[in-house]
Amino acid sequence: RAILQQKGFHVLLAKSGEEALALAKKKKPDLILLDIDMPGWNGYETCQHFKKEASLAPIPILFLSIFKNVEDKQRAFAVGGVDYISKPFQEEELLARIQSHVELYRLREKLAEEILQQDNEIFTYANKMDELEKKVQEQVAALNKAKEMAETDQLAKTQFLANMSHELRTPMNAIIGYNEMLLEDAEDLGVPEFVADLEKIHLEGKLMLGLINGVLDLSRIESGEMELHLETFQVEKLLNEFIATAKPLVEKKSNELKLKIINDLGEMYADLSKTHQILFNLLTHAVTFTEDGHICIEVKREFVQENGREKIFFSISDDGIGMTPKQQERIFQPFTPVDENTTHRLNGTRLGLAITKHFTEMMGGTISVNSEFGRGSTFSVCLPALVITEKLTQEADIKDGKPLSSEAHGIVLVIDDDIITRELLKSYLSKLGYAVAVAADGETGFKMAKKLRPDTILLDVKMPGMDGWKVLSALKNNSLLSDIPVIMTSIVEERNKGVALGAADYLVKPVKRAQLAAVLNKYLMANDSQGLVMVVEDDIITRENMAEMLKLEGWRVFKAENGRVALEHLEDKKPSLILLDLMMPEMDGFEFVTRLRQNEKWRSIPVVVLTATKLSAEDQARLHSYVDSILQKASNQKEELLRQIHQQVAAAIPNSHFGV
Repeated sequence: RAILQQKGFHVLLAKSGEEALALAKKKKPDLILLDIDMPGWNGYETCQHFKKEASLAPIPILFLSIFKNVEDKQRAFAVGGVDYISKPFQEEELLARIQSHVELYRLREKLAEEILQQDNEIFTYANKMDELEKKVQEQVAALNKAKEMAETDQLAKTQFLANMSHELRTPMNAIIGYNEMLLEDAEDLGVPEFVADLEKIHLEGKLMLGLINGVLDLSRIESGEMELHLETFQVEKLLNEFIATAKPLVEKKSNELKLKIINDLGEMYADLSKTHQILFNLLTHAVTFTEDGHICIEVKREFVQENGREKIFFSISDDGIGMTPKQQERIFQPFTPVDENTTHRLNGTRLGLAITKHFTEMMGGTISVNSEFGRGSTFSVCLPALVITEKLTQEADIKDGKPLSSEAHGIVLVIDDDIITRELLKSYLSKLGYAVAVAADGETGFKMAKKLRPDTILLDVKMPGMDGWKVLSALKNNSLLSDIPVIMTSIVEERNKGVALGAADYLVKPVKRAQLAAVLNKYLMANDSQGLVMVVEDDIITRENMAEMLKLEGWRVFKAENGRVALEHLEDKKPSLILLDLMMPEMDGFEFVTRLRQNEKWRSIPVVVLTATKLSAEDQARLHSYVDSILQKASNQKEELLRQIHQQVAAAIPNSHFGV
């Protein structure tokens, strides 16, 4: 006690363990210096009682005893002591250990307090978050309710507009019809004083009918009922027909109309009617605000490098009254006049331009206006040359197991991540007479190649994930797919790399239909005289040797690893002859020829059996009605095999029925 007090410690004294426990509960010391040999509870028992009390358990207990045995020290640590000093003790050692343990205890206590404080803060924060989340949920519920109400109001408005338009259009048509009859009668009766007024009525009626039709179109657009009817048409032909019908409208206000075609516009796959209406609405706007002026329609076709697509650009310019920046901001808003004080009533509701914007965006295009007040306006419309309304269904058909029709020349697989490019190539290839399957990424494309075994593959280079080079490598490393001609397509010219990796050809985007036709003809896909031999063999070495031998002789080869795969592709490949192994997994040669001859379309295909085993009399009898020749597999049978192939194919050509 004396030593510790000299160093500034406040010291409590107890003569027994029981007294120490009671005193500690009242004062709660920072450290307990505990003897072992005591009356009543000894030091070990006293330590155990301290550790049972939750409030006292963290206090460090330092044993101070005359016992020096290792067992005594181990027991002291076992019951919860943090240190052990033997009597007689060294003053410096005792003070150093007490100081260290007291500081550690106080640090732990401080840390525990901070942790408790942080826990309380976290708890408070969590409660606030719960309250905030509850408020957010209430706000979301309120917004959803408001959204539902807005949608209900919008639906009611749309239905009202549609019903009103239909109700107004019927009497309006009658008014216009009777007006035309009166106009004819007035001309026949020779009363010109009535003709002028009747013509004004007729004009106003047509304007009113146009407005009603515009309201009806707008209601159909807002309700999602407006659909695109896509078709292929010549852009220049559309423009020439449009100019012919629009001239009277332009000349009515003494305007001059000029059409400027920058380059070859080619074909467009879009909604012809809506494209015509877009041009008509923009021309109508130009005529409305231009008098004794010039109107120019400029059209060009360009390949947009950014997204690899071809687009048609329409520009309609006039030198009329133009618009202020404020007017331009709301030019495409329906029922909003360009100027509240305007005297022009034809497009006063802005329905024509609002509908034009909707039609343009429906076809994946953009529209913008550039105008200067007093100097005129220019409207610019950009439409894709190939309009896509939804993703191709071909992948889903393949996935669902639906057969791919392969009339005419064969199957082409297009692997490209850009949907526009896929649709464009599909359109080109379909017109060239090929059945077309498409894949949006390399992994899917490789899986479809294994399933379809196409006659050729058009493969894009730049794709996310598994790019074209990886797909090409996988194809060339697969013995069943390695013979398929792969034509690489890319914006970047890397022909040498493609050829080095096994590509049959390389086309730089944009790819034209004539290019496709030329490259496919180059590989004789459309040449029916180029005979195809189907090799049905499960042993890869035998299959590859057989295929290589046939290719050297000028035959095209389709390889199948068993009878089931061969049957799946008979409809697509139409082989001139089948080389058939007998012993195969999944479907052996016996089952294959049985099912082959049961199908009337395939009965005439010559079948040559190649077997390494000696056939029993029963097997020979079983095959006799189904196959045209049976050859033993042997290295010296090459000439005989080729002779049989030429003989059987030649014999099958003039006969409609063979080998039954």
